[in-house]
Amino acid sequence: MNAPRPKKNCKLRPSPALPLVSHRIRGFFNGFCVTLDDPDDMKTVISMGYFGKANLSRNYPHFGVKQPEIVFKRVYENRKRHANDKPRKIVVLSDDLDDLTNFRPEFRLDSSGLRESVNLGLEEAFFLATAINCLDVYDEVCLSPEQLWEVFKKSDKYFAQNYIAYYYFRAKNWVVKPGIKFGGDFLLYKQGPPFYHASYVVIICVVDGDLKPIKSQNRRSMRKTHLMGLNRLCETARKELLICEIVCPGVSPDSIPFNEIGKFTIKETIMKRWTPQMDQN
Repeated sequence: MNAPRPKKNCKLRPSPALPLVSHRIRGFFNGFCVTLDDPDDMKTVISMGYFGKANLSRNYPHFGVKQPEIVFKRVYENRKRHANDKPRKIVVLSDDLDDLTNFRPEFRLDSSGLRESVNLGLEEAFFLATAINCLDVYDEVCLSPEQLWEVFKKSDKYFAQNYIAYYYFRAKNWVVKPGIKFGGDFLLYKQGPPFYHASYVVIICVVDGDLKPIKSQNRRSMRKTHLMGLNRLCETARKELLICEIVCPGVSPDSIPFNEIGKFTIKETIMKRWTPQMDQN
């Protein structure tokens, strides 16, 4: 394992690995993910364990910050098309980047009504609702863990196996984030994205008792040529490719209740590209 690469100029301090809350967090299932709109709840899940992703921020969201926002004129015009709701002060710039040399901003009221919210992935929401027991998910009514399991499986056919892997790595104290950016299922971070770059790109492979891939349960080909290409991509990004094999002897992940996921076995394999210099060393 290579040492995780720390982020430069990080001003945040490490926080608890899991949310410490004295009240129930409310989330709303929209068919794709679970949305949080309460500022205190958003700050809790983002800062403690780095769950979810803010919809208007690229990195760590700025909750409650009231400095004027700087946007281009074309962005402001697009926002004007939205419904009016609680105007706020922003700085409008011309679309010409050369105007930044003679910066003459004009203040206008942003009436687009766009608000920051935090979106939880299905695995994150189910983990908070069952393992941590701090989240209530609503889909018109509050859903029980059994109902959540069934609803999320209908929303994503690979949810069950994704959650098994997600729970496994969270239990090993990794911060687990989506890995689609690098062609994987998950990314594993030490402490969280603000502090370190991702150490591993995780791909999930469901196998039978003989460790042979079950094609109907896998979303990608496990051919060597495909794995070699993905491994080269990971090397370019200075990450390691980790194959997470879920051993399912005689039963598929989506056919069991959520409280029996501990019956599955996880096998980790780190893939590396062999070079002749390795034998010489």
